[in-house]
Parts: sequence; C-alpha cells; structure tokens
Amino acid sequence: MNTIDTVAHTLEFNFDTVTNTQAIDALVFALSIDLLVHNRIECTQPCANQLEFTSDAHCTFAQLVLCSDSRYSVTRLPRIVE
Repeated sequence: MNTIDTVAHTLEFNFDTVTNTQAIDALVFALSIDLLVHNRIECTQPCANQLEFTSDAHCTFAQLVLCSDSRYSVTRLPRIVE
C-alpha cells in the first residue's frame, strides 16, 4: 500500500528583537541556505518567518539543528495540505 505524505512540515521562527518583516525574511532565508549547505536539507519559505519541509524527518532534524540558537525560538506547525 502506497502512502502519500499530505502534511506540510513547517517550522516557524520568532525573532524577539527583530520586528522588520524584510529582516526576518532575510534571516530565515539565510537559515534555509545553512540547512542546505551543511546538512543537505532542502526546504521552501512560504512566508517571512517559516520554513516548510517535504518530510517529517527533515523537519525534525532541522528543528534539532536550529533550536540551540538564542537569536530566535523555533516552533513546529504541522498543517494539512489541500
């Protein structure tokens, strides 16, 4: 039986000291590049403060890699893709 992953695995970033949307967008984009270069994890950026992954494993690993940074907090937001 084939199963299709219909959940977009999303991480949301909260920068307490940064309020400018363009700055947050650039910082999150830099995090996506870091994930690709250092961990070979691909993701998309659906909005300024989120990264979206195609697999649960990549999302979980990215959360573990990124959670130790004190510049932001990271929260996992699973949602159904229609």
